[in-house]
Amino acid sequence: MDPSAAQGTESHSASATGPGPMRAGAGAGKALTVGEVVARIRGAIEGQFPSTLWVEGELSDCKYHQSGHIYFNLKDERATDRLGQRLVLPCAFFRGANQHLTFKLVDGMTVLCLGQMSTYAGRGQYQLRVLRAEPKGVGALQLAFEQLKKRLQAEGLFDERRKRPMPAMPARVGVITSPSGSAIHDMVSTLRDWFHVIIVPVNVQGDGAASEIAEGIRLANRLCLADVLIVGRGGGSVEDLWAFNDEALARAIAASRIPVISAVGHQDDWTIADYVADRRASTPTDAAKQLVHDQEAVAARIGELVDQLVEGMRRFLEDQAQRLDAFGSQLRLLHPVNHLDRYLQRTAALQARLVQTMRHAVESAERHVQGLAGTLSALSPLAVLSRGYSITLKLPARRVVTTAAAVASGDELETLVAHGRIMSRVHDVTAERGQERHGAD
Repeated sequence: MDPSAAQGTESHSASATGPGPMRAGAGAGKALTVGEVVARIRGAIEGQFPSTLWVEGELSDCKYHQSGHIYFNLKDERATDRLGQRLVLPCAFFRGANQHLTFKLVDGMTVLCLGQMSTYAGRGQYQLRVLRAEPKGVGALQLAFEQLKKRLQAEGLFDERRKRPMPAMPARVGVITSPSGSAIHDMVSTLRDWFHVIIVPVNVQGDGAASEIAEGIRLANRLCLADVLIVGRGGGSVEDLWAFNDEALARAIAASRIPVISAVGHQDDWTIADYVADRRASTPTDAAKQLVHDQEAVAARIGELVDQLVEGMRRFLEDQAQRLDAFGSQLRLLHPVNHLDRYLQRTAALQARLVQTMRHAVESAERHVQGLAGTLSALSPLAVLSRGYSITLKLPARRVVTTAAAVASGDELETLVAHGRIMSRVHDVTAERGQERHGAD
């Protein structure tokens, strides 16, 4: 809308409404009713703008009514009225027209609105009845994407701490995608050698696709269909992938108890589902390869752990065998038979020592006896007798006669010699010393 035209219209209206009523009130003609005035204004406006037009302006006083209608003003930053106020165009964006709006209208946003000029009879004001709105300078879809991304990020739906880890050994993988797309064949061929694959068929493009995908996620959770869910589709345009930028789908992914892998489009395609999902894959095939790689890594790790367990058990058994041998040796040493053997050996040793000691004692005693015998033999009267001496005994008392005075004539004597005895009777006794011999009977 041209600012000069707006100002010109305002000036013309002021001059037409000033002196006119005054002349009419003076009796110049019949007065118009409010309805007639409003009808003429409507006719003038709609006559001036007989078809739809695009209007550029800055949004202000934007209100979303509970009826679904949106009311706002479009301001012109470059044009003002005579009082210096910015020019404002009231706008009504009714529910039937705004239901396909992909982004949120907020104050301060510069937009292009396609609409038709009309009047609102209830307030007697003109307005633009908006049929379509687009953000200026950026595509509507891109703006809607950025708005939703910013809002969900502020809520914490993208927070890594909220996301669920992938299970170490999933048995069932649920694939939520179109059953006729090329992505499903690549995923199934990659997954089927490792997992039981459950397909939840949904539309992934067009009206209602986002709702179908979200319901597929909720269904999989209600029925516990899988341990991991892959949600995605093959590549396409921004419009083709738009179902995965839906807020309801994002919240269904965030609310899923089953971990979700988002696999939408190609490497450079990012959707809201990618940010909310527990894991993002660049393509559907990449999602399947990630799961298989995880499984291969787990299998390899299990193999390593099994090898370590076997080696550990081998070392443990060897250690236990050595300990068992040691305990066996100790047990053999502590067995009563071994104690008895040791006692018997000790007894035998003591016995041998005792015998040896006794032998030495006997031998020593024998030598001592022999010495004593030798001494006794040397001192024995018999030994003296063998050298020619004799012992004379006086009978009948058999007392040894040591002096001549011990006998008297007529006494009977017994003389012991080396090899016998001699019986005699004293014939004469000489008590003096000398060599005389007195005979005896």
